Amino acid sequence: MKRYMQVYNKFVEDIKKGYLKYGDTLPSIRKSVEIFGFSKTSIERGYEQLVLDGYIISEAQKGFIVDIKPYQLHRQQIIAQASNSDIPKQYLYDFRSHAVSQDSFDLRVWKRYMKDVFQDTPLISTYGDKQGEQELRTALSEYAYHNRGILATGAQILVGSGFQSLLFDFCSLLEKPISIAMEEGVSKEVNHVFTSFGFDCHFLSKERYIEELSLLDIDILYINTACFGRDFAPLSNSMRDMILQLSYDNNFLILEDDYNGELTYHSKPRQALQSASVMDNVIYFSSFSRLLLPSLRLSYMILNTKYQHAYQQFKDSFGPTASKLEQLVLARYIANGYLEKHVRKLKREYAKKEQITYDLLSSAGFSVLLQEAYFSYQIDISHCDVFAIIKTCEEKGIGIDTPAKDRLNVSFAYLDRDRLQEGLKLLVKILKEC
Repeated sequence: MKRYMQVYNKFVEDIKKGYLKYGDTLPSIRKSVEIFGFSKTSIERGYEQLVLDGYIISEAQKGFIVDIKPYQLHRQQIIAQASNSDIPKQYLYDFRSHAVSQDSFDLRVWKRYMKDVFQDTPLISTYGDKQGEQELRTALSEYAYHNRGILATGAQILVGSGFQSLLFDFCSLLEKPISIAMEEGVSKEVNHVFTSFGFDCHFLSKERYIEELSLLDIDILYINTACFGRDFAPLSNSMRDMILQLSYDNNFLILEDDYNGELTYHSKPRQALQSASVMDNVIYFSSFSRLLLPSLRLSYMILNTKYQHAYQQFKDSFGPTASKLEQLVLARYIANGYLEKHVRKLKREYAKKEQITYDLLSSAGFSVLLQEAYFSYQIDISHCDVFAIIKTCEEKGIGIDTPAKDRLNVSFAYLDRDRLQEGLKLLVKILKEC
């Protein structure tokens, strides 16, 4: 630890323990040089840091005086305790679905573009475009065409901090009341949006999806085309064509959630449902949270002609939700081809991890089901003691999502290949013993 920080920590500790109270005077710099045996420069830096952090003030003729009151110290302690309690637990082997590979994203490139953006002071000194930065919307227009087959201009694109916030924005443009259909088991985030607007919600079974959809009189269909049906697989071309034909015949709008749709490492590449529509009746949503990093909250929505005009009428009622800095960095990251290179790298990486996971789980006799868009396998644990699994995994340092309906979700995204193998072997052992 640097010497000035030793000086700083010593006086902070004395203040917190009450040896030094509000209004007390600290030793002079000359005296502290003698006490600590450090140089005058180290003592001065330590005192400067105490001033900057609000522990002391410097007064002429008096020296350095403690300037933090007991209630302020108490508040500091409460905040520190709350912050420490929020630190997530670190696991030896983490199979939860909350993260992506630590080594897959080249932060050096991202930092370089971030530095470039920061140097453009006039650009970052203004509020962002409510619709999303033009530079990013132009880049997304090109990206969506080359990777998802979507023909759209930047004027049709809205950028937001996340899929849910964009869905809220879109639903606010709709004339009420609305009747909407969606697959059973839809995420809580999606369901919350629709129920918040008071939509009449209908849930379609995975087994009789088309049959049930054809019998409904609805305004909108929400569909996750990257994780669909009993197999949690990308929407097939035949199913896509049937859904589109029903939308034409019954005149309903489609909201396409194409979560990680371009990242196909197990199935064959496919175009988005939006690109196959000939009636301009699909609203498209996509996100970069798991393509890049979950902490980079950037998503986008592509409106059809009708709702593009509706949005423009009410644009002044909306505010920007995504960071202007991150938007500009992503725009340059995409425009210079780095995102496409990154996606190709991820496909190779996740293909290998998926194969490792499948081989270890299936060879152990487990019934497994791949969720390609979520980088995970579901395991049938109906024969296991769920509470024993949770307890044992916690004791062994294994992070798992809470099992649901006798199914355990095992994500292979976070760990590198060596640790993935080690962790899976230990997890298999636990599952067999429970």
